[in-house]
Amino acid sequence: MIELRIEPMRVDDLDEVDAIERHSFKSPWPARVFIEELERAWARVDVAREAHRVVGFCNYWLVKDEVHLLAIATHPDHRRSGVAARLLDHLLALARAEGCVLVTLEVRRSNRPAIALYERFGFVGVGVRRGYYAEDGEDALVMTLELPPVGDVRSI
Repeated sequence: MIELRIEPMRVDDLDEVDAIERHSFKSPWPARVFIEELERAWARVDVAREAHRVVGFCNYWLVKDEVHLLAIATHPDHRRSGVAARLLDHLLALARAEGCVLVTLEVRRSNRPAIALYERFGFVGVGVRRGYYAEDGEDALVMTLELPPVGDVRSI
């Protein structure tokens, strides 16, 4: 397993995050969107850093007691090495620490590796957004993960 540090994105990480975004999604967000995310009180972009290189990121919103995962992506050279799982684990630990009780996301129905990752962490499909992805009309699977309230003694 590679040695990773997960930390908040800095403005000088933008080029690396943008490159990962462009390699990962059919309709990548413009780079300026990540700068806008850094300026929003509810938005977070965390990066996975190997030495001084960004090898993955996750973008999510913290809204009251919920987290909405917008994107999680890994540099092509580091896929299937546990980076996305480490980012997701980090996000869930933060969600629990913040007292969140629900995590939600949308994922392409065809993205079997991502769905398998989310299912491994306990997410379940709760619905479908038909034609969600504008560039090709693909459906999105809506997935959620309920987190026990802080202080709940049930295992997570």
